[in-house]
Amino acid sequence: MFDYLQTTCKKYKGMEVNTTRSFFMDIKNSAITTGLYQLNTTDSNNLVELDLQNFLDNEIPVTSILSVLSLLGVLGNLHAIVIFRRYPVSPVTILILWMVVVDFVTCFVCIPLELVQIRFKYTYPSNVLCKFTRFLTNYTSFTAGILLIIISVERRQKICAPFQWQLSLERAKILGIIVIIVCAFMSIPSIFLYGFSELGVNYAETFDKGCTFLKGKQNLMPKTYAILVLVICLIGFCICAVAYIQIVNVIRKQLRAEKNRTTQYLDGMSNNEEPASPGPRTRSESLAPEAWDQFTSTIQRRKTRQKRYKDSRTMTIMLLIATGVSFAGFILHVSAVILRITIKPYALEGVRSIYSVLVRGYYLHSSVHPIIYFIVDQRFRTECKKFYRSIVMACSVSKK
Repeated sequence: MFDYLQTTCKKYKGMEVNTTRSFFMDIKNSAITTGLYQLNTTDSNNLVELDLQNFLDNEIPVTSILSVLSLLGVLGNLHAIVIFRRYPVSPVTILILWMVVVDFVTCFVCIPLELVQIRFKYTYPSNVLCKFTRFLTNYTSFTAGILLIIISVERRQKICAPFQWQLSLERAKILGIIVIIVCAFMSIPSIFLYGFSELGVNYAETFDKGCTFLKGKQNLMPKTYAILVLVICLIGFCICAVAYIQIVNVIRKQLRAEKNRTTQYLDGMSNNEEPASPGPRTRSESLAPEAWDQFTSTIQRRKTRQKRYKDSRTMTIMLLIATGVSFAGFILHVSAVILRITIKPYALEGVRSIYSVLVRGYYLHSSVHPIIYFIVDQRFRTECKKFYRSIVMACSVSKK
């Protein structure tokens, strides 16, 4: 019959075989599309089973990792909120508290919402929830990144230029509010870019229940998004790298100078020793009262200054490590996005689980930051002990 139709079409106005073949291919595609639409609207059980099977086959590793990160992040950032409020109030502690709150929201809200999206890849429950998830994820990521950049600049001014312009408490509070507002506006486009859109199943069939880039934006938006995030990460990385390189150089010079002063002081004390007397003499006996008071006052001021420098250096090193972990997570995310847009989808089939973990690398910093605080900062550990000791004492008093 196909040959008969071809011969008939040639008799009318010089129509070619390609036109007829195209006509029948359109009919075939229309039939397939109609069948898929009926499957989408009538056979929801197939979608549920397909969703569960995809989750069991591919998403168990990323679900386990994100669940652990969420639990650690919620507990750790709750501790950080309590502990940093016990620190002396300063611009850097205010900025750190802003960042800790953002990290807590990420671990308590964003990661569970991401787990919902992973579990219900083809049967996502709500278009509004999809848009809200993407908005909040972008919002917390932008906010944490910008706060880290501001903290690096503040630390640079504090360590490298202590007699120049410094961030005050009022300016730190105002700056935190400005960052919150600006990042909210920066995240608004995600509401219009994400939503229910077609997702490929076995790279042949499609279902309109996925939370991803909206239809019509799948080809352009991933590349634009990857370029935008890459540019922002590079700018932020350059600012933080320059700031912390200068800070490390100054800290090295300070440590070297302190070592030289200590050596000179000990040499001077040894050269000024008096001849041995028949009986043992203490330092207070060998000096006049006025000289002894001046000596102890000088030693006390030096210890106070050294402790202040040490605390400042410790906090700076802690923030340097936290910044490095944050940018490492963003680099993993950008690398995964670039991999997705440069390689055919079927090429990722064998490493889909690894890709699912890497593409969500921006969640890493929110959970790891409290661990860095605890490991690096001795004051943080001390305050944790005091906090739990006070809880135990309060519980023991209430029992009595």
